[in-house]
Amino acid sequence: MEFVRYETYAPVERPTYQQELDEVVGNVARRTRESVERQGVGRAVRTAHGKTYGLVKATVTVGEVPASYAQGIFATPGAYDAVVRYSNGLGHLRADSLLGAACGMGIKMFGVPGDSLLSDEAEATTFDLNLINNRVFFANTAYDYMVIEELFAELPDALVNPARRKSWMGEFLTRRGTLETADEWLWDELFAMLSFTQVPRQNLLSYTYNSMGAFRYGDHIAKVRTVPVTPVTHLAVDVQADGESFRNTLVAEAAERDHVFELQVQLNTDLTRMPVDNTSIEWPEQLSPWVTVATIAIPRQDIAGLENLAAADTTSITPWRTREDHRPIGEIQRVREEVYRRSSIERHRINGQARVEPASSAELLG
Repeated sequence: MEFVRYETYAPVERPTYQQELDEVVGNVARRTRESVERQGVGRAVRTAHGKTYGLVKATVTVGEVPASYAQGIFATPGAYDAVVRYSNGLGHLRADSLLGAACGMGIKMFGVPGDSLLSDEAEATTFDLNLINNRVFFANTAYDYMVIEELFAELPDALVNPARRKSWMGEFLTRRGTLETADEWLWDELFAMLSFTQVPRQNLLSYTYNSMGAFRYGDHIAKVRTVPVTPVTHLAVDVQADGESFRNTLVAEAAERDHVFELQVQLNTDLTRMPVDNTSIEWPEQLSPWVTVATIAIPRQDIAGLENLAAADTTSITPWRTREDHRPIGEIQRVREEVYRRSSIERHRINGQARVEPASSAELLG
């Protein structure tokens, strides 16, 4: 199997990108400020992944892997201290029944050598992975992100109003009427968004989580995912009976037993059939299989206290807290760099929290 070389990828450069990015960043900063009053909890809340379900200690162990997969931080066997944050994808703090099942798994590894790509924390030893429980995403450009941020702020209300739900879908497809013909409409993105409605509500420790966007993988290009190995005791999540069922199920499961995930990589073999700049198209496994490069071990632990949620809330996860060998690529990934950074800065400022990367899981969780 022949893998695409990283240097053969040519980024798409659109002339309106910077203007759109500036508008996105401004909108996110404004919504972050407005969230203090809108969310009603006396603090600023993330505009995405706003509701945290818990933060757990973990260990990421890199094993012996085939040469093509032994790249970057996965080139050398070893173990890393880590934490994992679980959250809902929407920027709201409502009951789980009003938030949908799109959930995130954010992994932060400690003691990783090399300079971080974030210029304001180049010496930090942390390395983050942002993952979500679906194989595709529904935004591919800065303009997509700008419109979708607005639409998803309205989504919980649209979900309970059939007429508004229908018009919301039309606005999503046409980017609020700015795309005039059916040939321009964002069908890939719409189908990707609809696929999230098929995600079952279940134990957060039972999902497979995906990176969605692509990134450099040493000499190659890759996506990453985590696959659960340990069966869960409490699979079902009843959001109608319990508005905090995602968290309560996670707390119960984490207290009962250890859990293990496999961290897997899929290398790109065809930039046409496995596009980098369209995250709404799944990369076919028949073109490139998933290969395990590490394991994530989550030991049995008590995360029931409010201090756990507080620690999770202050923990910043961004795909750009990484190393050059794992640089995120594609326009939506570039958007996330500045949006996540500025959102974190603004949120920590409003909440009076120090924005300093921790050095270990113990620093966060004791």
